Amino acid sequence: MSRNERYQDDIMYITYLTRNILQMLGVWPSFGERSIGERVCKILLILISYVLLYCVLIPGALFWLFEKRMRVKIQTTPLLVFGFMAIGKYVNLVLREDQVKSCLKHIEEDWRNVRSVNSRDTMMQYARTGRRLITLCATFMYSSGLSFRSILPFVKGKIVTAQNITIKPLPCPGYFFSINAQVSPIYETIFALQFVSGLVTFSITTGVCGLVIIFVMHACGQLRILIGLMRNLADEQWHETEHEQNMNRKLADMVEHQIRIRNFLRLVEHTLQQMCLIELMGCTTIVCILGYCIIVESENSNPIAICSYLMSLISMMINMFMFCYTGEQLTIQAEKVATTSCELKWYRLPDKKARGIVLVIIMSNLPTKVTAGKIMDLSYKTYGDVVKTAVTYFNMLRNITE
Repeated sequence: MSRNERYQDDIMYITYLTRNILQMLGVWPSFGERSIGERVCKILLILISYVLLYCVLIPGALFWLFEKRMRVKIQTTPLLVFGFMAIGKYVNLVLREDQVKSCLKHIEEDWRNVRSVNSRDTMMQYARTGRRLITLCATFMYSSGLSFRSILPFVKGKIVTAQNITIKPLPCPGYFFSINAQVSPIYETIFALQFVSGLVTFSITTGVCGLVIIFVMHACGQLRILIGLMRNLADEQWHETEHEQNMNRKLADMVEHQIRIRNFLRLVEHTLQQMCLIELMGCTTIVCILGYCIIVESENSNPIAICSYLMSLISMMINMFMFCYTGEQLTIQAEKVATTSCELKWYRLPDKKARGIVLVIIMSNLPTKVTAGKIMDLSYKTYGDVVKTAVTYFNMLRNITE
């Protein structure tokens, strides 16, 4: 078996964006022994991330509880939901670091032990697709999120109450007890904290999406290689150009490759299923509420606020689509493997070899999917169901508040 001498460069290329994001959050696994300084830095990054997340979530939750106006409550709900989603995913990233590390080691071994130039090209093709998807997700997430937390408060402008009190809006409304958040430099400090907290929140979302794309697209590449191994076995046997010993080796490589893919997908499923569930359920809730916010702002004739909400809505939709798209690609490749296995000329092989091919066919026809909490598959159908559910709840919310 040939070895890929450039596998480390390939891994760096595949994981570049996701690795940098998760390193800033302190949750990117290390493949060597960490020094004391690195361990301290990792702990500090995790603590800082938690503090930044909770310094927005707790005041926001208190504001939501004490607020009497239903319309204001609804408008602040997406921020709370997104905050709870970020904390849930971040906790999973911290607790499942070893499992993420196992997935990355599996990918590294596949790249190191790549069988041929064609196989490497196939893997690189899916790696490039995954990198483009991650870049697209990060672009929409950061642009929409940061505009929501920086541009929108300034667009709203200062609000003068009936008591002639000027209120400067914050990116995220909150209840700060006896602290006067309107005086300088407290206002500027809270504003900056909420902005940086937004960076952490959007980084968590982008990082989780990046892991899903890296793992699933890698599995797609391995399934494409498996199809090549199956066709190669059938072609070689058909032309009878290989000795029986070589055919045994090819059959063994094919079975080993298929089992390895199954084990990898089982590990990915166990690692990411909770984070995928949090993402899909939370984004569904946020999408329907953002639709309501757009209608409210259109009634108030506030085009800039509408654009900000619309960017957030599009970002949520694209984020969900990334998850469902990668899951759909995995399903498509698995179906191609099943079809290819059934088209092999297994009936022309000796009895012992034919029995081995039959087992390969059975395994190839087993479902190969990535799920969100084992509740729903990541697929186009799920994406359509999520959109329909969001529209239904949006209509219900509009009827209740009218």
